[in-house]
Amino acid sequence: MRWRPVCPAAHVGDLRSLAFKPSRLSGGVRGSVLLEVILALALFVTAAAIVTSGMNASADSLDRQRLNTHAANLAATALAEVQLGLRSPALAGEQPFAEPFEKWTAELLVAPTETEAGGPSGLLRVEVIIRHREFPLVRRLAQIIRVPEDTGLRPISNPATPAF
Repeated sequence: MRWRPVCPAAHVGDLRSLAFKPSRLSGGVRGSVLLEVILALALFVTAAAIVTSGMNASADSLDRQRLNTHAANLAATALAEVQLGLRSPALAGEQPFAEPFEKWTAELLVAPTETEAGGPSGLLRVEVIIRHREFPLVRRLAQIIRVPEDTGLRPISNPATPAF
């Protein structure tokens, strides 16, 4: 309903101008207002859904990036442990990390390298494979290292791993 003053010729300071009387609106005007409200609500819901979807994708990407960085750090740690002689590549298969990294596993693949003449070079190609138990995440890090003879590291014979 639209309100209109009772006395249209009233002055600004006149109290009679404050008295209003309702007038009837046509049904088409009320229907168009309702349609505008419903359309505005639909646009708001659509915009909220798009923003929420974008925020969820951003959070998933952030989790994936955090896990990849963590896997790279664990791979570098496992490789450093091999170089220091703290981790033996003689253990076959996936080996779990200690607490608080129990959701991660490390697998070492060791292959000897050869010189151009075909003889042993004294270097080992060590590949560290890091896996997460809950997420489909695999991180590989390989490096050719010289291992001192007194550590007793010997390459694991694995036919699936090519010797470089």
